[in-house]
Amino acid sequence: MKKRTPFHRMAMSAIVLLCLPTLPNLQAQDAPAAADKGQAVLEETFDSLGGAAENFVAAYNNKDAAAIAALFTPQGRIVGTDGLALGGRQTIEDYYRDLFAGEKIPQIALEASEVQLVDPGTAIEDGLVHLTLADDEPVRSIRYNVTHVKQPDGKWLIAVSRSLSEATKPSERIKPLHWMIGEWTLESQDGMRIDMVIDIDGHGNHLLGEALITKPEAESQTTNMRIGWNPATSSVYWWTFDSEGGNASGPWARRDDEWVVSSNGVTADGEASASSQTLMRDGDSMVWISTQRILADEAMPDMTYRFVRRAPDPISLIDPETESATDAE
Repeated sequence: MKKRTPFHRMAMSAIVLLCLPTLPNLQAQDAPAAADKGQAVLEETFDSLGGAAENFVAAYNNKDAAAIAALFTPQGRIVGTDGLALGGRQTIEDYYRDLFAGEKIPQIALEASEVQLVDPGTAIEDGLVHLTLADDEPVRSIRYNVTHVKQPDGKWLIAVSRSLSEATKPSERIKPLHWMIGEWTLESQDGMRIDMVIDIDGHGNHLLGEALITKPEAESQTTNMRIGWNPATSSVYWWTFDSEGGNASGPWARRDDEWVVSSNGVTADGEASASSQTLMRDGDSMVWISTQRILADEAMPDMTYRFVRRAPDPISLIDPETESATDAE
């Protein structure tokens, strides 16, 4: 059996083959032969288009601008998400050469979702291109549309390649924050203690957190938080709710290894609050710096919190069998 590439598997169910109507004088007994011929054309098309897709991925990941340009027709074009078009092999080669000269060039993979053979010499492909910088970075996905044209020698070349729109999954957007998952604690010199637990929801799209704040001679307070992708602001965003009835929310912006959080909210008493916060990872600690704090139009002092990972409960270190034997004694 012929080996199927990912291109074959993703596109097979969606392909539209329109070359059979070019054989109008078929007799009933010729139908099986026509079907075999159509299947052969289908297989040949897949082999060539699949090979072209693999060649593009290999050329891109090897940063070979000339090899990419050779996959286009002499008048081939690339069109960006902003509609800007570049035409001609040399222009395309120059574009990719400049691109590859930059830093942090991702590796790519193609996922063809639909291929239509609109006539024996023209194929239209739709799918996703996935760009990966590192394992702990988001896999960015972009929808694309490519028009392939068959050449006299049987080779398929790209006539037009269009980048359409962003399609990155919400779960990928928060991947750089996965290091926050776990149990954290903070103890200040004035006796305040914060115990915080952060986990990921069942769909992988949000981080869910709960913090318990205890202070000497004061009632404890809890705060719940949810961190995820907000399509309304095109940013990571968080929403917090405290046990007294207050709430706050705001966007998160990544700046190198730090996250800058702008929060606006209201207390249970209806007083407006605002702050700018910087979150960073420092070894096995989480540093949270809160500045520009405003409460009821009054400036509040800056605050710095350093959380450390909470040590596990000693009983969780005991082997279950050993624990059972100890209890039996």
